[in-house]
Amino acid sequence: MFFSVVIPVYNRSDLLKNAIESVLLQTYKNYEIIVVDDGSSIDTFKAVRPYLSKINYIKISENKGVSFARNVGIENSNYDFIAFLDSDDIWLPNKLKLQKDFMEKNCFLICHTDEFWFKNGRFVNQGRKHEKYGGEIFSKILDFCRISPSSVVVHKDIFKHVGLFDVGLPVCEDYDMWLRIALHYSIGYLPIKTIIKVAHDGHQLSLNTPYMEYYRLLSLSKLLKFNFLNETLKKSAIIELERKFRIVLDGLKKKNI
Repeated sequence: MFFSVVIPVYNRSDLLKNAIESVLLQTYKNYEIIVVDDGSSIDTFKAVRPYLSKINYIKISENKGVSFARNVGIENSNYDFIAFLDSDDIWLPNKLKLQKDFMEKNCFLICHTDEFWFKNGRFVNQGRKHEKYGGEIFSKILDFCRISPSSVVVHKDIFKHVGLFDVGLPVCEDYDMWLRIALHYSIGYLPIKTIIKVAHDGHQLSLNTPYMEYYRLLSLSKLLKFNFLNETLKKSAIIELERKFRIVLDGLKKKNI
């Protein structure tokens, strides 16, 4: 297996170095690194200059969002398996090797893993509500995003089937993608922590975007317009759609909107 590692970045040149280094330290070496600069207003090129012989650096002229950047990375990849890494996260050294072995053994075309969480200078525990799943998991990931992009490896053929990331979603684009994939594919889950997911207060879209449930609601509404869902999955999606609608409505009432 050969991997194309896609790292989108926007104004995180100080953190980007750690992400790149964590790929270069992988025990499994069959990969390429694609860094997609999403129109950063700071000099990201200066940060990646020492790595130019080891990466493919793509500069987008203006900021178009993480979905657009990931799609550019996918479209410029040379290998069949795409591995995503957010610029503020870090891979542990055996990440690719563990997923390669797991996917080959179980014939998965997509796989995600467990993760460490690091916030405010310390590791924090995940709550039970963040439990992760593998297999036919569409109904289990309707509530919120349970799959971290930095842990995912996915075969490019899947994108040919379900489409690329939705550039119309400023957030929850990963939630939207994993749902679309889960409709058609069994998703492998490796219950080993292979990444460090780093939270930076004030720098994450998910922490600074109001009405997150609104965008999940949009994603579910979009899915229900198509006839991909069988009756069981459709029922689960409608129940969750109604729950999210009530959450959004209550939020608007509290703000007198």
